[in-house]
Amino acid sequence: MDDYLIDRQTLSQFVDGLIKKKALSVNSPEELDSLREKAIKSLDDKIGLAIFGSFTVEQNKEFNEMLDREGVNEDDFSNFFQRIGLDVNQKISETLNTFSEEFLAEGQNV
Repeated sequence: MDDYLIDRQTLSQFVDGLIKKKALSVNSPEELDSLREKAIKSLDDKIGLAIFGSFTVEQNKEFNEMLDREGVNEDDFSNFFQRIGLDVNQKISETLNTFSEEFLAEGQNV
């Protein structure tokens, strides 16, 4: 299921766009890269929490069982999310918007 929800390249591009919009106090390319990587990880974590944190105990169990089974594909995951009434794209969009606002806020850390 790697990259099913949102792939690293997409996260990177999103974070890079935010970095271009914000004046950063970094002293080296290494610091910038470190900030970028931290932001990508933070965003990925927030997306995961927004989606998987909304599962009930039963849904979490079922989802984990799906992860353990061989032969499960993207359609199976899509069907699962649709069946439980979770709009993954909406959750991702909301999380991206919130993250963007927080990141761009003056003095806000990732």
